[in-house]
Amino acid sequence: MSDLRFDPLSNQWIAVAKNRRDRPMEFIPIDQTRQQLICPFCRGNEDETPHPSAAYRDDGTILGADDDPSGWTVRVIPNKFPSFRSASDLHSTEIEDAGPYGSVRLPGEQEVVIASPRHVTTLSELTDAELKITFAACQDRIKYAESLPHIEHSMLFMNCRSSAGASLSHIHVQLIGSPLVSSFLTERAQRNLSHFESHGNSLLQSLTEWERTQQKRLILETENFCIYTPYASRFPFQIRIVPKHHHSRFHDCPAEMRDELAGLCRKLVVRLEELLDNPGYNLLLHQAPFSMSEKDHWYLELLPRLTRAAGYEWGTDIWINPVAPETAAKQIRIDA
Repeated sequence: MSDLRFDPLSNQWIAVAKNRRDRPMEFIPIDQTRQQLICPFCRGNEDETPHPSAAYRDDGTILGADDDPSGWTVRVIPNKFPSFRSASDLHSTEIEDAGPYGSVRLPGEQEVVIASPRHVTTLSELTDAELKITFAACQDRIKYAESLPHIEHSMLFMNCRSSAGASLSHIHVQLIGSPLVSSFLTERAQRNLSHFESHGNSLLQSLTEWERTQQKRLILETENFCIYTPYASRFPFQIRIVPKHHHSRFHDCPAEMRDELAGLCRKLVVRLEELLDNPGYNLLLHQAPFSMSEKDHWYLELLPRLTRAAGYEWGTDIWINPVAPETAAKQIRIDA
């Protein structure tokens, strides 16, 4: 029988169905990242991408207009194939009649943070400098997105390997600044605000404190972070990385805390790759829309891509997880 669990953060029910691990599997997943003769993200191929928004040296300083364009360690470029057009490229707001459907044309911002000039394919292969500068660049670009009057929310994520949605194997982070806020984000922020007003702390803080007392799903605690597999995990080996003290915005956290976070992410990816034979994975930054962030609490989520949603999940929005989070935490645990 499945163990049904409710996640108040996402407002979703999860079915932990351990027996599903014993199902026969006819199909073997194959990683099919597109192979290219020239990788546009490698050093020396700068002309293959749009002009950079920013480029960082190995000491974290920004390259000037007169500097060698190939002298970068981390490079930020506009996305060549954006989901949203930028304000400068959107020449008309006219839209066709959509009948009973809503329709609007709004500008957004979409950038790619190239995490290394070397052709590496996963977070675990980044040097200390590449890792720290990548996280610093992400902070800079979220601050830039927030400064734009038409941007309401910024989503930061990394898709590693094709099974996690990566179209290019070279490791990179994507940032999408959206002109609208989904009902999912709004409702999550409202649930948190209601909890904050009733309890004096964020909903995520309450959940994390409970996980700390339970210990069963705890992976690691440091001075600044608590890492665990949440009680109602949607996916096998799902990991939350949560600041222990109230922090509403990732892009405002101090450099020392940001650098610690970068190192923890690499440790976790190394552990998952050893444990699960180099799975694809997504690394997601969750934080509230800019106008609703004051009493919210940001966190990172690391999701190995081991299963796929099928008919039941898509039809009901109840997710089936074949690995109990208690089992996953026991296998992932790492030293500080």
